[in-house]
Amino acid sequence: MCTTMRGDITVCWSCIPPSTISRTYSLSIKKHKKHTTSRSLAFLSPLFLLPKLIKKKSTMAVETEASTPLQRMVSTPQSIPHSHSNTSTKDRSGISLDVPTCSTEIDLTVLKGPALETAVTKLLRTLFPGLVSPHQKIAMERVSGALTNAIYFVTVGKSKLLLRVYGVGCDEFIDRTNELRWLARLSRLKLCPRLLAIFGNGRFEEYLPSTTLTASDIHDPMISQQLALRFRQLHSLVHVYPLAISSNTTISTSLSVWQCVDRYFHALQQSAAQMPEQVNMAALGHEITMAKSILTAVDSPIVFAHNDAQYGNVLRLTGSNDLVMVDFEYSGYNPRGYDFANHFCEWMYDYHSETPESMDPSMFPSIDEQRRFLTAYVTATGADNNNKQQMMMKKVGDVDALLQETSAWLMGCHLHWALWGFVQATRSEIDFDYWSYSLQRLQAFRKELAFYK
Repeated sequence: MCTTMRGDITVCWSCIPPSTISRTYSLSIKKHKKHTTSRSLAFLSPLFLLPKLIKKKSTMAVETEASTPLQRMVSTPQSIPHSHSNTSTKDRSGISLDVPTCSTEIDLTVLKGPALETAVTKLLRTLFPGLVSPHQKIAMERVSGALTNAIYFVTVGKSKLLLRVYGVGCDEFIDRTNELRWLARLSRLKLCPRLLAIFGNGRFEEYLPSTTLTASDIHDPMISQQLALRFRQLHSLVHVYPLAISSNTTISTSLSVWQCVDRYFHALQQSAAQMPEQVNMAALGHEITMAKSILTAVDSPIVFAHNDAQYGNVLRLTGSNDLVMVDFEYSGYNPRGYDFANHFCEWMYDYHSETPESMDPSMFPSIDEQRRFLTAYVTATGADNNNKQQMMMKKVGDVDALLQETSAWLMGCHLHWALWGFVQATRSEIDFDYWSYSLQRLQAFRKELAFYK
């Protein structure tokens, strides 16, 4: 059953998680320590302490087995059966995926209801022999609000998994090789749910007992500050996996935002006849060049960014109420200001409302709300579990500087999602008004661009 999938990524039969270490850390938000538990940080380790766990090696070597993961405190309710094969394969960056794979595809345009359940049951038996008994039925629950993929919770007896079926045409704007590489890294560090298996057009992931945040949750002061801490952890990954610049690239061309913008715009040029008149593709090309010129001059450190931190991509773990960020399809190296701007823009959307495509500018965070979030980000502290030492995280700049970065990168954020939406509008089968969404984001981009011109 073992096959080579997704470009250069090779995977094999094995769901055995990597070895763990016993040391745990605690982390707190300044002035709100009583809301943090040691359990939470055993799963969500402070990455500014991570380099102390990793031997000093070259940039490439940091991705090997020596990068020992932190103790996992959350696991699936029941172990998923796996092969006992000792084969271990890696992608070209040296990251081992260690998951079963097959080439089967799930066609959601054809498979509905019982037929879909039957197909998924066969897929589970292929990937996880012994998980589903001959006459056992599975239960499937589709998760609403997903705009790129179809996501289901799949229950088999006492086991529960997350099934992700990639949207039609997604490979045009999502680099699956890069995504799986980062999933392997983040899973190794216990910063995201475990990757369990890969099939032709999707994957299975670990299910974490949790609830997804709502549109109103991210406006809550305490939750907002907790989330700022998660941003800080992810951004710190750049110190573990630095951005590599090749001889024929620059920092600017290596940024995720511009790679995506260029790819989306190229795709749209192939279907320019479908674009609404107000898009004006010729003018848009010049505006993209102008935006790049303006934003290249903005002083904002390059970090590992989530790039899609909307409320639906944040889980609150059952029991501990800790927050976990999920769905790293759009993650990559970007200016810090872009990640903040994107998150603040997501405050304006409620994807479970009657008009999920509509932007509500009145919900954009106030200056005070932005300051509260950014202050929590800047002032995060960490200590080991024996409370023998405390240390401030590496200085990241003052809040005023972060506000300026964020404000400038709003145009880049609007541009990215406007182009993404237009591509989706011409390809996606998901029931969402991508045209309306994209035209609103395009208008917001042009408004920001006019201001900075």
